[in-house]
Amino acid sequence: MRIPLKLISGLAQISLLVVLAVIIWQLLHSPTNIPPDVYPYLNTISPSLVKQCVQENQKSPHIAYEDLLAIHSTIPKNEAQMLIDQLQDNITMSDLNWGMLPADTIKAIGRHREILREYSYYHPNKYTFPVAGTTWYEDSYGADREGGARRHEGTDLFGKEGTSIISSCGGKIEQLGWNRLGGERVGVRGDDGNYYYYAHLQYISPKLVKGERIEAGEFIGGMGHTGDALTTPDHLHFGIELPNGEWTNPYPFLAVWHMWEREEKS
Repeated sequence: MRIPLKLISGLAQISLLVVLAVIIWQLLHSPTNIPPDVYPYLNTISPSLVKQCVQENQKSPHIAYEDLLAIHSTIPKNEAQMLIDQLQDNITMSDLNWGMLPADTIKAIGRHREILREYSYYHPNKYTFPVAGTTWYEDSYGADREGGARRHEGTDLFGKEGTSIISSCGGKIEQLGWNRLGGERVGVRGDDGNYYYYAHLQYISPKLVKGERIEAGEFIGGMGHTGDALTTPDHLHFGIELPNGEWTNPYPFLAVWHMWEREEKS
């Protein structure tokens, strides 16, 4: 039986469209490439150093905050001051006299400057601390859970049941309601592309709607112990999932955001 040419041509066109659709889908859903040096570097920066650089920037506004933090976080204080003095004299980063600093160190400062410009977690008033009330927390990221079956992929912030939980950033509500581990939880796709996870809530604000926008500081719900936290003290499990699907330690960011909150109240 001879197959008509029109049918063959039609099938070929359909196959081509299917292949193109698969390629486009893969491109749209492929993990975002995040350089491996970004979060290890950001996690080394202390709140006190961030505060120091912000204060220096306020005294010398012509020196970029990112330049100050990149220098101070990379080299010792005495070496850093030599560069800061030049910046205060209105010498640009590209024209600095680096003295005896090794080429690798100079390159590291430049790279750290790029990271700080692209990732604004430490900028004042950019993000909001998620607990609007008394809380205590420590760095428990990576700790064993379920007898070592999995690792803790967030920070637990403890407080009184019902303590207000607020959104750390603006974004879109992607998840809302119950799951086995998180209990009553809210998931927000931040404007920065990260997924912010708020779990073990006592209740969720009835004003929240899946798919709609939420702003930084907007009320999410009350602190609780739902899900697998049923037998633990009331707390918020706060997690940050990067666009490539990896979870990162939120503790260093929380410590800085908490510092900004206390600064505003003092």
